[in-house]
Formats: sequence, structure tokens, C-alpha cells
Amino acid sequence: MRGLELLEQLVARVNSVLLACAKVLAIACLVVMLVIVNYAVFKRYVLDDALPWSEEIAKFVMVWLTFMAAPIGLKVGAHVGIEALVKFLRGRLRQVLLVLIFASIISLMYVFISEGVFMTWNARIQRASTVDISIFYVYICIPIGCSLVAMVAFEFLLGAIKGVIDPSKAIELPSSDLVQAE
Repeated sequence: MRGLELLEQLVARVNSVLLACAKVLAIACLVVMLVIVNYAVFKRYVLDDALPWSEEIAKFVMVWLTFMAAPIGLKVGAHVGIEALVKFLRGRLRQVLLVLIFASIISLMYVFISEGVFMTWNARIQRASTVDISIFYVYICIPIGCSLVAMVAFEFLLGAIKGVIDPSKAIELPSSDLVQAE
């Protein structure tokens, strides 16, 4: 049990650093997307001169934002569907269900990571239509973001396993303000 707790603490520390980086990157993506879209609107409707690249780049940045925000959402409990299944159960049964949920998330992320790596590698020769960048740089966020989601799920999985072994150490899923508002 002590080894499990040490592993959980180690994963939690690693996750806190990785999620801090993801949060900074997500905020940067949001700012960049906001600047691009506002500048494009200004150019189109005030200066009557549309930017050909703004929509495509904004979409690319939004994809990065999505994959950087997903692990943060899981960590803070913003994925409502996970809590909906668990909130009616207590004790060991709840922890067993959490083990199954987080093991399923990790399995799904494994598929997304492997397929994302495959897609990213194959996209390295494709170029964006309006700017001369490789689509590799857009798709690489898939395995990165899914790896971060898997790491957060692994942290929760370790806590749930600990709760199955000793129900007094059962984990509670974090609840964000979004979840509590319902």
C-alpha cells in the first residue's frame, strides 16, 4: 500500500508540472486565437481587406487549445459524464467503478495516442493550404494531449485502486463549479 501511495504522489507531482504547462499553452492558444480572429474581422470589415490565412490558423490553434484543455478538464472534474455514473454509489463499489472508468479512459487514450502518432507521422508531408507549414505541427497535439489525459486518468486510477484496497482511503472525484451548478 505504501508503494502505491508513493507512486500516486509521484504521478501527482509530474501531473501538476505537466498540467501547469498545458494550462499556459491553452491560455496562449486562446489569446492567439482571439488576436487572429479580431484582427481578421478588423481587416475584413474596417479595412475591406480579408486575410486569407486567418481562419485556417485560428482552426489550428483551436485544435491545440482543445487538446491542451482536455486533461485540465479531467483533473478539475469538468467532464460531467464521469461524475454522473459514480455519484449514486458508495464505498468499495464506487472505487471499483472508478477503477473501471479510469482504466477505460487510459485504454481509449492509448488508442488515440497510437492512431494520433500514425496520423501525425503521415501528415508530415502535407502542407496547410494558406500558409506554408506542415500539418504535422497541427496533429502533434493529438498524442500530446491524449498522453496528458492518460496521465491524469492514471493518477485517479491509482487513487481508486487504493480505495478498493482500503475504503477509508477512497478518492473523491474533484467537482468543478461547472458540475456543481447543475
